[in-house]
Amino acid sequence: MAFDQLQFLQTVVFGLIEGSVIAVGAVGLTLSYSVTRFINFAYGEFLTYGAYLTVFLAGGLFGISLPLPAAAVAAILIVGAFGVGVSRVFFEPISERGALPLLITSIGVSFILRNGLQAWVGVQARQLPVPLMRRTEYFGLVELTDLELSVVVVSIATMLAVHFVLQRTMLGKRMRAISGNRSLAEVAGIDTTRIVRQTWFISAAAGALSGVLYAVLFSPFRPAVGFEYLIVIFAATLLGGIGRPYGAMLGAVLIGLAMNFGSTYLSANYTRAYAFLILVAVLLVRPEGIRGGEF
Repeated sequence: MAFDQLQFLQTVVFGLIEGSVIAVGAVGLTLSYSVTRFINFAYGEFLTYGAYLTVFLAGGLFGISLPLPAAAVAAILIVGAFGVGVSRVFFEPISERGALPLLITSIGVSFILRNGLQAWVGVQARQLPVPLMRRTEYFGLVELTDLELSVVVVSIATMLAVHFVLQRTMLGKRMRAISGNRSLAEVAGIDTTRIVRQTWFISAAAGALSGVLYAVLFSPFRPAVGFEYLIVIFAATLLGGIGRPYGAMLGAVLIGLAMNFGSTYLSANYTRAYAFLILVAVLLVRPEGIRGGEF
């Protein structure tokens, strides 16, 4: 019986750890949706590029070899700027044509970015330079490795930073204004183009950070990792109520728990299917998703 209790607690912990990784990605996706009003299928590539750039910067591929934390920060900033560039080249020119052209364009951009990366680096698996032997920390009956604990701390810090930006800064207030009514925001004198670009930077950077955290926990990875994990992030975003960052955080935790409980007590062969079972069950009862608070 004691073993079953320990297994249950450890499954909860693993679910929360993975949920924290999903939450970072889901918040980035829902922020971009909130101000652009279209679902960006190229978002998963920001995860992939974040993970691969970190590997390259830490491994000396570009002629420099940074410590892993510095490489991760540099990769996140680069992908944030890259996200703004993708927006300006592919999405801004057709932003007035409606959500469907933007959606289809984002699918095409996703293929371009994924296949371009694969042509460059190949299909072989990569991994971050993290130690195979990891120090374990004990919290009562629950054990965590130092890397798992670091992932949770970084994720919580990111959620707090997003909360601060949304609630305490002019950028957050302007983002909420654009989300509510972009035309009215423009009439009020808000530079909507500038705010949208800043939101793209934050969104892409959050995606890159999610990719780095994923790579820390689940190495090795391949060029399709972002696209594959995007399905899970979509589930969390929809579950929490698309366009609502706090709902995305809650949805991510529920998805992480569902995946890990399903893998532990049912079958590990259908891990991501459990996420969608929970999503469908909730949406049948509450089509607008779980509202974790307004934008």
